[in-house]
Formats: sequence, structure tokens, C-alpha cells
Amino acid sequence: MTAMRCFSRGILMWSAAMMMPAVADFVPPAEGPVPFRRDKLPVDVDTMTALSRQISVLAAAEEAEKPDELRSVAQMAALSLALDPANRQARDLIAAAEKGDMPDSPDSKEIERARTRAWQTLSWLEMPEAGADANALAACLGDVLAVADPGHPKSKERVSELGAWKDWVATKEAFRTPKEAFRTPKEAVKPADPEPTDTTPPEPEDGGQKAVLGLALADLEAAMPVWVHDAETGVESLQALKVTFHGEISGKGRTQLMIPGEGLTQRMAKPFQALEKAMEARHGTLPAGLTVSLGFGKSSYSLSRNGTALSGTAALLLEGALTGEMPTAITLAQVGEGGKLELPPKFWKTLRALSEMPGGGRLILPDQAAEFLPALLTMNDAAFFMKREVVLASTVDELCNLAAAAPQGPAGDAMKRFGEIRKVGDGKPLGTFVAHQATQQRLKEVTDLMPKHASARMLALQGSGNRARSLARPVLAREIRRSLEPIAVLMTLKQEEPTAEAQLDKAHAASREVLDSLTSYIDIRDRDLHKAAMDVTDSVRTLSRLLSKSENENNTMAPKKNLAAKAAREAYLKAIRELTAAAGDEVDYPLPRGAGGGN
Repeated sequence: MTAMRCFSRGILMWSAAMMMPAVADFVPPAEGPVPFRRDKLPVDVDTMTALSRQISVLAAAEEAEKPDELRSVAQMAALSLALDPANRQARDLIAAAEKGDMPDSPDSKEIERARTRAWQTLSWLEMPEAGADANALAACLGDVLAVADPGHPKSKERVSELGAWKDWVATKEAFRTPKEAFRTPKEAVKPADPEPTDTTPPEPEDGGQKAVLGLALADLEAAMPVWVHDAETGVESLQALKVTFHGEISGKGRTQLMIPGEGLTQRMAKPFQALEKAMEARHGTLPAGLTVSLGFGKSSYSLSRNGTALSGTAALLLEGALTGEMPTAITLAQVGEGGKLELPPKFWKTLRALSEMPGGGRLILPDQAAEFLPALLTMNDAAFFMKREVVLASTVDELCNLAAAAPQGPAGDAMKRFGEIRKVGDGKPLGTFVAHQATQQRLKEVTDLMPKHASARMLALQGSGNRARSLARPVLAREIRRSLEPIAVLMTLKQEEPTAEAQLDKAHAASREVLDSLTSYIDIRDRDLHKAAMDVTDSVRTLSRLLSKSENENNTMAPKKNLAAKAAREAYLKAIRELTAAAGDEVDYPLPRGAGGGN
């Protein structure tokens, strides 16, 4: 095997009389203008250097025989040097190309590794929040990756170049060799070596779907809000859990799901089957013998606390693996029959806890969440809709579309406009800002483009002054039930414990604090729910006072304490039953036996 590959397989045999100098096929790139500044890119030097090397590997793998192939090599070399001017491999590539030769192609594993990592970097660079310079780099990088990896799903979406190559890399016409102009009718041409027969199956007709033959990304991760129980403190809290995805393809059999944890794989089977069908409908088919392994690092996923909410995040991860686009949103949704999105267990409680967590970004909720969102305005939490861009989706297909870094169509336009609203409103008093006529008009433009843009709709409602003053009964029931969670200690408390009185006093104070804060949000017709909860706290207070008293000589205190404990437990269980019935979520909220549940 020779060390160099010739650009052209055909060799023209010229007569001495007609011999003329040949015009070079390759036009080296200019030093600029480069459409982005390295110091403005949101990546470190090591990442830029690594990306430069990856593009050089892809350039060396090109056939580089036809004018468009030659230009692609020039584009890749130009981009490599723009990212790392010290990239010797890129400069050697240009020098070799000018001589009409190319080095041997890198091995297939090196090429595949370069493609995968470059696509991963592109997913971040093309996000709007990455900045203008990163987006300009992404446009150029997407152009060269579409050539280097034409089978990638994102390559097929690219119908034309998006990068600013003008005056940096010559047009395709400049790479043509006008040999036809120098030929005479008598000149002989040595036939080119025969090309191998193309056995690639034909592309499907317009309107058909092409099967996904592999994974664009085999490994990726996404954040998911998860309820975690601390065994030492007994406290349940919402935490951002990193969910990892690893995909393998055997080429045979159906898709399989693997989740660490006792019984998780079996319990998640039904929603994952619904997800599988939804993704098959979206992509035509899934790779044969695909095995999906989800992990949680050193943490664990509690099915009793989170249900099958993992299926929503699994949808985003699987979509990212198939398309090469990293998930740019989080979701509070689980996948139901027919690929429809449903509210996960403890939805209201999770939503409230998520509001208190730091961070922002896009949050995708099921359509059913719409009835709960106005309650956040009632409870003076309109800032949640400015901190997080909340949008609604009804199906897995819609979820995946909205989670893209730059959604297409009206939704993408709406999100760009909302981003501008957030920029203008940053640092300004929220109430005044959203009530301003200009802001109201801009919010209306967003909801006109995207009716399911919940953040814009809720902020517009806040600014109009027409928000509800009281909580809807199902939401109020959930909020009151949440206030009684500290009282759950009553179900396992032993009266003889030295700390029993202190535990009850602490639970009473915590519950009353929340219950007292709800009084201004209660409609007169729903006061029965609040009274039932107040009765529970009163019974706990009574029990605590009795426990503080010492036994008398007639031993009458013990029976009184036992009766008070029984009355307090019965009042608690009765209130939980009534509140759960009013909330309408009996399936997701079983009657507590020990520690409290959630809502």
C-alpha cells in the first residue's frame, strides 16, 4: 500500500505539441475572515485543541477526488487551524493536497471516535445560550460534519451550508480543473480504474422513513429531579439526579431496558414499551438488538417515591442517542399508553420543590399540568415562570421536539422571543415589568406563536392583574396535605421515648407554620379542608402536653395519654383520607402507615 493517495484515478495522455500546464485542483484556504473569535467561545483551550484534531482526522479520511470533496477538505483544514493555529496535521494536509496527494485514511475506530466527539461538541455550541461566536462555529462545524458523516440523522436535515465561508474558503467552482479546454479530438485518455458496484440500498421515496441503523451517541447523560430519602435524618428531599445512558447494538432481537435496582427493570417495562413504540413511530424503527442501560452513579432511584417518572427522562436520552443532540431540557412527565405524557406521582409537591431549587433552563410538562400552574401565581411565585421556561407537551414526539437545542418552526421562534423578554426583564421588579404594556404585547406574541408556552401565558396573566386569589380545591388539598407531612411522625412515635414530646412540638410548629400561611388563599367553600388539618395539629398539641405530665399516684395519666395518642392518629388518618379524596390522586397517594408520603 503506497503512503500517498492520488487525487485523480484517470491520467490524461497529452501529445507533446498540445502539452500545457495543468491548473491545480486544490485551493488552500485563506487565513480569514474567520466568522468567530476563539476568545469568545464558551469552551476551554483543551476542548478547542481536541476539536481541531478531530476535524483533521475527518479531513484525512476524505476521498478528495471531486471538486466538492476537495473543497470539503479545505473547509475542514481551515476550521482546524482556526481552532488551533498550531495544528501541524492540518498544515501538512493542506501542503499534501496542493501537491495532489493525500495521506492514508485513519483507521475506522479513530474516524468514528472523532465523529462522535465532534457531534457532542456541536450539540452544545449550537445552543442559543452558548453565544453568537459559538453559534457561528457551530454553523461551520455542522457543514463539515454533514460531509464527514452523511449517515447521521442531523446530516440528513441539512439541505444547504449554514457557515460563513465566503472569502475564507473558495467556492466549489474554483476547485474545478478545466482539462476539457486543453483536449483535442485525437488525444487519448487512459480509462479510470473501474469503481466498485454500489450495493447501498436506494433511499426511500419522499414521504417514507429511513430506518435508524445505529446510535449517533452511545453514551450521554441528563439531569432529572428525583425524590431522595435520607436514612439518617429521615427527611425526603428533591435533588437533581444525573441519569446516564449507555446504548449497545447486537443486531438481533428487540429493544431491552436495563436499570440497576431490585425490580426496577420489571416495574419500568410497561412505560418503556410505550416509549419504544413512540420512538419507533417517530424514527421509523429502532436499531435491531438495542440494549439501553440507565444508571444513577452512586445514587439510586426510588420507585416508591418517584414512580415511573424516569420514563420521561429516558425519552429525552434515547432521542439524544438516536439524533446526536444532547437533551437541553428537563421534564416532569411519565410516558403512558400510546406515547402520551402523563403527570408523574407527587407532581404538585415536585413542582413546588423545584421552584425552590437553584437553576433555570427549559422545563417540559404534560398538558395536564396546565390546571396547576395558575396556583403558583396565587401563591406569589410568578418568578418561577421567569426563572424556568415552562412549556407543555402532550406526546413523546412533542416532548422530543421541544427539548431540542433550537426547536424548528413557530415553537423555536416563540422561544427566541421569550429569551429576549427574559434578557430585558433581568434585574427588574417582576410585577412592574410584566404589567408593562410593551411586555404584555411581547408575551402575547409568544403565546400566539406557541399556545403551549406556559411561562409566557402565566406571566401575561400575572401582569394583567387577573390571577386567582384562592387556590382551586384539588390544589389546596395537596398543599394542606403537604403541610401535615411532619405530623406523620405520630404514626411510629413511642410515648415512652425521652424525645417524644420534643418531636411532637416540632411537628406541630412546622405544620402550623404552613397552615397559617395558607389562610389567605382559601375560598370560603373549602374551609372544611383547612379545619380538618387544624384539628390534627390541635390533637398533636394536646398529646404533647399530656406527655409532659408525670404519672400520678392513681395511675390515671397513662390511659389519658393512650386515648390522646389514639385520637391524634385517627384525626390524622381521617384528614389524609379527606384531603386525598379532594385532591383526586388516591392511586399515587396510598394511606400512610409510617412515614408520611407526598403529593
